[in-house]
Amino acid sequence: MDNSNNSTVIEEDTCPSSGGLQSVYGFTPGFNFSDLIAHPSQNWHLWGWLVCLLLLLITWIVALVTIIRHIRNYYYPSIQRHKLRVLLYPPIYATLAWFSYLRYDYSTTIMFFATLFEALAIYNLFTCLEAYLQPFRDEAEGSKEPIKTKVFGLVTVSLKSKFGFHFRTIITILVVQYPVWAIVEALISIISSVKGYYCGESYSFRGAYVYLTIINFTLLSLILSALFTYLAIFHNEWKRGQISAHGMFWCVKGPVMAIFYFGDILLSILKTCNVIKGTDGTQSSDGLAWPASAVKNGLDVIIICVTMMIASCLMYKYFGPQDQIRKKGDTPRITGWKAFVDAYVTYIPEFFRNILCCGLDSYRLARKRAELRQRKKDGLYTADDSSDNALSSDADQYRTSQRPYDSSYQMGEVQQPSRLNTTFNGGYTPVSVPP
Repeated sequence: MDNSNNSTVIEEDTCPSSGGLQSVYGFTPGFNFSDLIAHPSQNWHLWGWLVCLLLLLITWIVALVTIIRHIRNYYYPSIQRHKLRVLLYPPIYATLAWFSYLRYDYSTTIMFFATLFEALAIYNLFTCLEAYLQPFRDEAEGSKEPIKTKVFGLVTVSLKSKFGFHFRTIITILVVQYPVWAIVEALISIISSVKGYYCGESYSFRGAYVYLTIINFTLLSLILSALFTYLAIFHNEWKRGQISAHGMFWCVKGPVMAIFYFGDILLSILKTCNVIKGTDGTQSSDGLAWPASAVKNGLDVIIICVTMMIASCLMYKYFGPQDQIRKKGDTPRITGWKAFVDAYVTYIPEFFRNILCCGLDSYRLARKRAELRQRKKDGLYTADDSSDNALSSDADQYRTSQRPYDSSYQMGEVQQPSRLNTTFNGGYTPVSVPP
């Protein structure tokens, strides 16, 4: 950029570029607040920055109030640790976006980490729902519960056993792939930026940005489909346990979808179609020319801050500790420091351990299905074999065979077991199965 000629509209439209984590042009807008008072109509970027700051403060206040309530009422770590992790998603994401507004020259690098944190929040949403669902799994252990349902009333999903190892592993893989890909994408984006092949503004197929966007769109659609199916399959469990699964889902996935489709896709289309334009500096008090990409970034940050403030307020309801407080009974409370350590300090090793376990389950599923195909080929598999037993270890099959037989789980009878007619205790301790 030639600072002597601020009337020139700056655009980064070359690929490959010179490389580096900082924008090649080093565009740094001024933040002179005296100009804001003297020339309010010529400093719209300052107004936008201040509005985002106000939204950010509200987001942090609501999030911290909810977090403090959890720490003071930490009765069920298996559920609350995941809620505490998700609650940091809106304020941290909005903070990183706000800094990208302040330092546009580093905005691409800053938002790499925001996207990574977003993916981890989605993962923690799933683990939170799994924690709520665990008592139902314990209750249905060894049984076979077929189900047939529709997702959005359009796609029919039929399972022989909704609590089976097969379905659980497939859903886990489809969910875990997104945060794993986010880590890989961040590394690819940083490396390609350093080498000059990221090309986030030129939309050139010579750069990595176009391909990363296509992959992101595909994987986002994949995880959305998996989670929508997951919510539909366990609809009775959410209702029976009085679990606001759909509200929790939209608190996390709603912002992701809004930011991706409106912030990334829509604003990019508007910029490409020349609806979002740069300025020549004549309407700015400091005479600085704004490139269209900087204008787009400012609008994107405003969308993010508004979205995250709304999400944080909704999380106060759906991710708050009110359920745990209401159902605590005689459960001892964990102290604040131990709650903090359990929720945040142990998260990283726990995350990588779960990734490893998912990989092992994937291997186990593939091996068992290969064994099942071989049994069918050898004529050792009959229609009376359940898919649960076929995909479980010999020890699991032995334990299952020792349980009393329940004809309501016989293959071919698509009916809900009688356990769904019983009252559930809220989803915090396993329910004993009657002999």
